[in-house]
Amino acid sequence: MRALHVVTALVLLVFTGTIAQQSQKLDSLLTSYAAQVEDSLKVQTAHTLYEAYLESNPKRADFYAQKALEISQRIGYKSGIAKSNHRMGKSLLIARELDAANEYFEKSLVIYKELDDPHHQGLVFIDLIQLDYVKPNYNRALARINEKLSVYSKPKPDSLILLRLYNIQAKVYTRQTNYAEGFESALKALSIAEQLKLPAEIVKVKGILGNLYHYTNDKAKAIAIKEENLEYYRKQNNRRKIGHALNDIGNSYYVIEEYKLALRYLEESLSFSEEVGNQGLIGITLFNIGKTHIRLGAIQKGITFLKRSVNHSRYVSQHALSESWALKRLGDVYTEELRTPEKALPYLDRAIILADSIGNKDDLYQSYRDRSQAYEAMGFYDKAIKDFERYKTINDSVYNIERSKEIEHLKKEFETREKEQQIVLQKKEITVLEQQASIGSLQRILLVVALVFSMIIFYALWQRLKRNRQEKEKINAELAFKKKELTTNALHLAKKNEVLESLKQKAEELKVTDDTKNGYQQLIRTINFDLQDDNNWENFARYFEAVHKDFNRNVKAKYPQVTSNELRLLALLKMELSSKEIANILNISKEGIKKARYRLRKKLKIETDDSLQELVITL
Repeated sequence: MRALHVVTALVLLVFTGTIAQQSQKLDSLLTSYAAQVEDSLKVQTAHTLYEAYLESNPKRADFYAQKALEISQRIGYKSGIAKSNHRMGKSLLIARELDAANEYFEKSLVIYKELDDPHHQGLVFIDLIQLDYVKPNYNRALARINEKLSVYSKPKPDSLILLRLYNIQAKVYTRQTNYAEGFESALKALSIAEQLKLPAEIVKVKGILGNLYHYTNDKAKAIAIKEENLEYYRKQNNRRKIGHALNDIGNSYYVIEEYKLALRYLEESLSFSEEVGNQGLIGITLFNIGKTHIRLGAIQKGITFLKRSVNHSRYVSQHALSESWALKRLGDVYTEELRTPEKALPYLDRAIILADSIGNKDDLYQSYRDRSQAYEAMGFYDKAIKDFERYKTINDSVYNIERSKEIEHLKKEFETREKEQQIVLQKKEITVLEQQASIGSLQRILLVVALVFSMIIFYALWQRLKRNRQEKEKINAELAFKKKELTTNALHLAKKNEVLESLKQKAEELKVTDDTKNGYQQLIRTINFDLQDDNNWENFARYFEAVHKDFNRNVKAKYPQVTSNELRLLALLKMELSSKEIANILNISKEGIKKARYRLRKKLKIETDDSLQELVITL
């Protein structure tokens, strides 16, 4: 059991990266969908989201199918309406709302006929056949399959449609216990899937082959195939299919009497099925869990699960097959384990009716056998003999020597194909090894040559690094000089403005006391002009940009609302000048500097405790 936990942990570790990539892709789709206007492209994105969610969150998938339908109807997009109806039907089929699903499929089919789109008509037909399979109505399903096989085989075969028709045909044959025909159809489907190189379709077909191996008493092969499928579905994070694979593996372990291991797989399957609302599988898994508890000796617990399966299958999933399974096992437990055959009869009577109505010979003959045993235990020997004869007749029709030979032949065909694929892979590996061996000697020669070249390249790189170091020292020296020039320029501006301001004040005083006002007025105008002259500032700005590259651009990018005067203040703060020096350079009072800093803090949304100086230094 510890080995199982270790394997599970390793699988989860390997697939985490894949799931993360899928999550990123989904986030990208959701972002695109939210940003798009209502047009055909948005409908297509909604359909892609539907596919992404279908196997893990059917309700979410249904939401996007509904949205796609609403948008398509508003913009008159007929192809989108047809596709959305098809997807709505698929969601309802998964939810086991069969009549509603049929209604949406028929609507989709009508529009695709109007659009003269035979390929999409075929895809809808396949889901209508799937509906027959689920109900179940196997005879009608087979009739429809045979009709569509002839339509899509000529004049030009539609390989994808043919693949899926053979796929569902194999499933129907399996349920009817026509195992030879099931193998034959599955192998046809597998051949097409391999030609089209569709991994997901190959895995689906192998799942059917796994079931066929299970029902033809080759459980080890069945488990091997299903474990391979489970690994694939975990990698894809396909939660609905994970539930199916876990249930199938658990059922195979049950048959080989590994009951505790079977129960572990089945309980995990039930958890996945309930999470995604897979109602059909819930009824089946409840049945499998019930019969496993009985084998483990928990009779009453097993009966509880079996009765839950009957009720779920009859009233929720409308799954006649799983209901007949649970009824048959209830009849058996009351006869064999509890020795109350009279309680077994009602369950077995209904199991026989259901199995007969859906044409499931395997369950029908077993139900006759179990009812024969119940009648015998009650002393009704005539009825027991009649049921036993029915059991033998049906059993002989299902399992006879010729059929067994045919099935074994088909099994060998599949296994031979698998071995051939392994041989092809091995040949490729051998070819690679031979190529590696043939270039081994050449590699040694090239290694010596490469070593010589490496030494030459190393010397060249060393020389280049030396030159780079010298150039860096030169650049650093230039930068230091520019910083010195910048500081000198800034202090010059401050001193110049301080001196001019002092001269201006003296001139103002002279103007009041002296009668020759015109000369002084001219002096004041000259000083004012010099105070407002931008040339000195332009020189300063040029030195500043050389030292602090991209400072102005970074500020404007981060704070586009900053004015040119505020940008000057930020540049002077970057140089860590005092408030007095900044006031002299900008020709404003210290109080004006305080106000300017306050306004700047407010505009940059700096909190009270934060430093404007520290922010500027980091820019």
